[in-house]
Amino acid sequence: MHRPLIRTFSVASLLAVTLPSLGAAQGLGSMAIGAAPQSTVYNIGTGAGKITVTQTALPIVFSLPFTERFTMDVTTAFASTDVKTGGSSVSSISGLTDTQVRGNYSFADQTVVFTFGLNLPTGQYTIPDDQIVAAGQIGNDFLNYPISSMGNGFAGTGGIAFARALGTWNLGAGASMRKSTEFAAFSNASGEFRFQPADEYRLNVGLDRPVGDGQVQFGLSYSAFGEDVAGDTTIYSTGDRLIASGAWTFPVRENSVTLSGWNLFRMAGQQYAGDAPKENIASLNAGMSITAREILIQPNVEMRLWQVGGIKAGNMFNAGVRLRFNKGSFGLFPAVGYSIGNLYNTANGAATDVTGIRGSLTIRWN
Repeated sequence: MHRPLIRTFSVASLLAVTLPSLGAAQGLGSMAIGAAPQSTVYNIGTGAGKITVTQTALPIVFSLPFTERFTMDVTTAFASTDVKTGGSSVSSISGLTDTQVRGNYSFADQTVVFTFGLNLPTGQYTIPDDQIVAAGQIGNDFLNYPISSMGNGFAGTGGIAFARALGTWNLGAGASMRKSTEFAAFSNASGEFRFQPADEYRLNVGLDRPVGDGQVQFGLSYSAFGEDVAGDTTIYSTGDRLIASGAWTFPVRENSVTLSGWNLFRMAGQQYAGDAPKENIASLNAGMSITAREILIQPNVEMRLWQVGGIKAGNMFNAGVRLRFNKGSFGLFPAVGYSIGNLYNTANGAATDVTGIRGSLTIRWN
């Protein structure tokens, strides 16, 4: 057993684009509310053995700028996932997810920020046998599900970050620690199966600078984990993780283009069935922002590659487009996307076709 490598669309990161920045906070009158109803469907395989996974989710976030120095946001979501085989539902799970409360306090002209966070167990973190298949499908690291976990128990996070100029470069660095409590991961006829997540320690470094009329940025994040404990004595190791990312944004006439990429490497760990081999997910992205009257149009493409133990495990091509425009006091961000690729059996190389469609409508009010 190991945690998902990435939470592709966490509630906070999904809606962050809709919320005011720290520097714009002017008290509770600047409070913002965001919601992002969305649906994702993946078809895995073909013929009678085809598996169809459908997830519908409604993430909601409240941004509370108490002062220019102190802000908070509260995020949660409702999600429903259904797994079908041969056209018939075989497993489903639905309900609220956990609620995250996050606060930031800045000082020294906002160059130093203290952060704290709580994960409140409002979600469904005890999974009965008939819901395990659905819960396991959304925990897939390679596919883009809006919600990757229904609940993870109570946890607290604290950290510090700073930023400063170094010539033409801007440097940012931070460190944080997450402490989780034991919770019941699933239940069956034999009783509850309890899980104690390990402590997590994270270091982040980022650099950016202007280049001509554009900008480049680079990031590096390292997460170290202790040992998870499942049941009475079983110990797991999720494997430490290293994430590297980079992006270059530059103008093209009246528009802008962004080329970006990231690579996530998870070191070898230990899971229920034995050793958990190292994994690597790499992503290359290209996007463009086009202004047409009062509408911002943002088409994008992505190529994603997955390896397990150095063996090809999957590839995926994602394409989509997002619009951005205002309607009265609301900011609207409709988006659609399509995915096509393959998952590979790492033992014999057999390929399984995968296709997917997704749609969302992010709504901001402030």
